[in-house]
Amino acid sequence: MTEIRVEKILIPSVEFNGVSSLPAISENLRLSFMQNQFELSEDDGLFINYGMVEYGFPYKAQDNYTRNLHDAEQDCVVLENEHLKATFFPQFGGKLHSLFDKNQKRNLLFSNSIVRPCHLGVRNAWMSGGVEWNCGYVGHNAFTCDLMHTAQTKLDDGTPVLRFYQYERIRGVVYQMDFFLPEKSKLLFVRTKIINPSFEVLPMYWWSNIATPDVPGNRVIVPASNTYTARDSHPVKIAVPEYNGIDITYPADNVISIDYFWNIPNEERKYICQVDKDGYGLVQTSTKRLKGRKLFVWGASKGGDRWKNFLTADEESGSYNEIQAGLAKTQYECLPMPPKTVWEWVEAYGAIHMDPEKAHGSWSEARKESSLRLSALITEEDMESLLQATKKMAKRPAEKMLFRADGWGALEEERRRFCGEDALCGYLDFGDTSAEQAPWLSLLKNGTLGKHKPDEPPISYMCQKEWTNLLHKAVAEADRDNWFTWLQLGLNNFITKDYEQAESMLVRSMEIEPSPWALYALAILSRDRGAHDEEVDYMLRAFDLRSDDISLAKEVLRCLYSNKRFEELRKAYQRMPQCIKDEPRCVIYYAFAMLANDDIKGAEEILYKDGGILLPDIRECETITLDLWIAVQKKKAQEKGTVFDEQKMDPPAFVDFRMFSNAEWLNGGEIIRE
Repeated sequence: MTEIRVEKILIPSVEFNGVSSLPAISENLRLSFMQNQFELSEDDGLFINYGMVEYGFPYKAQDNYTRNLHDAEQDCVVLENEHLKATFFPQFGGKLHSLFDKNQKRNLLFSNSIVRPCHLGVRNAWMSGGVEWNCGYVGHNAFTCDLMHTAQTKLDDGTPVLRFYQYERIRGVVYQMDFFLPEKSKLLFVRTKIINPSFEVLPMYWWSNIATPDVPGNRVIVPASNTYTARDSHPVKIAVPEYNGIDITYPADNVISIDYFWNIPNEERKYICQVDKDGYGLVQTSTKRLKGRKLFVWGASKGGDRWKNFLTADEESGSYNEIQAGLAKTQYECLPMPPKTVWEWVEAYGAIHMDPEKAHGSWSEARKESSLRLSALITEEDMESLLQATKKMAKRPAEKMLFRADGWGALEEERRRFCGEDALCGYLDFGDTSAEQAPWLSLLKNGTLGKHKPDEPPISYMCQKEWTNLLHKAVAEADRDNWFTWLQLGLNNFITKDYEQAESMLVRSMEIEPSPWALYALAILSRDRGAHDEEVDYMLRAFDLRSDDISLAKEVLRCLYSNKRFEELRKAYQRMPQCIKDEPRCVIYYAFAMLANDDIKGAEEILYKDGGILLPDIRECETITLDLWIAVQKKKAQEKGTVFDEQKMDPPAFVDFRMFSNAEWLNGGEIIRE
């Protein structure tokens, strides 16, 4: 019998400490993507760079967390039958935390034993482990550390269904995931749908990211003979399984942090599995809509090992890799989703048992064996039939709400009702609006965002074109003298890259009522056009208005550090409250200012304090801790009249987050040119 139940798990967790006070337009939040240059054939037909999003705005950054752990009860929902126990975290994007094979008494996933985020997500915070669901645009999406609407329903035969859903504000779409574990099934199913309610073609993205144990001897098997990867920051295609002397299908053997996007032919079944030396492991398969599969590895390097451990408990290696499934063939692209369209698919997750000699034999033999074993679990035809058989269930209202999320879906439903448009999604209950949506409800119904104090952080932002149009109307009428509305309109124009209009609107906001938020946005505008003296001036003026704001303090010091204005950095830091001075990112910027003032001892004390400096929010690919260590070594060498040789350096592990220190391996192999 299948059971669904809500539980609590006691797990060491950090405090998230709310969200940033600033709009999410920092350089530190800019989303990177591929260069336009690429070495692919016209037959590959990839949508390289299509639909890229530069920032997570209008969402606010989640960047105030620490690394300090305490035991905390986390809500979870469990789906369980005779063979599998699936545990989900609604508050972390509906993450599948663990998938326990009761027959073998083994977890099929890598599950993080703690709740400890780091800066790898669109909004900064992201956590390793389990299976996460990324909708809309490239990156670990806005809800990876946020609550999903969570409900319960059932299949026609009474099998319980766990439903997660959300309204995604950047794309303006709804996505929904219905999980079910039929009686006696050895596979967990998730039926996903993305709903485009607009009359526009939208760039669309989806990747299911599956963390699996990174153990020597584990092999990833997919029905592909070549794979896309990135070399010199642009996509190329290489052969599978061997590249430049390494069998890349063994995650632990890869020497650098790298993505492999397996080029599965259209006629082949869509699946990926990872098995151990005994041929046992996890298989993921789907209906045809999800045509992409990927392997991500941290790489056999000091930096890769450092990252894996940094994301988990200090006493654990945290060793894992990811196998993934997506709409497109790579994550360098989105796909065009037609207007008024629903995209649907079914995924299945479960244990696979393969003949170990075949699983670790030739590539063709491994592919054949995995295909046969998967078909014994479920056929491709059965998957497609299941998609059709559950179509009505996926359109029915839920029977019971388990957890309520934010009110943005409710606001969009209200906007549509008020404007005489079709409902967003009539069968999904988005609940009620809250304080975050109150200014926008006022704009919708009264033509004004209302009164707001300039010394208080804006409660929320929006950038959807319908709201932008209402903002334009408001500043022409009721809100012509409202600093808050001009600020919102200026940010909307910044996001659409109409920088001239953005600047004039932000200046107008300042003329009406000076605020640190408009000054901050003007600083970012100045940064983007290369006017760095103006950038520094605006940042310092913003700081003068709100010197006790930790979000702003980090950005002010980041700006001064980036522009090498170390004396101003030192002065700004010294007048900050002690609680902000103690913030690790502020401390490390100050260490660079100390070095600029030849205070080597002071900078070194910061570097090695408590066993080595730790930045809770160090970003993927960021090397600032290593940069500080190198800067200290150079100063010490200079003091002795010698020169520090970076080519021969051996930095301590706590500073070294480099992911590509062996990049010459990738650049040395042959690529496929057609």
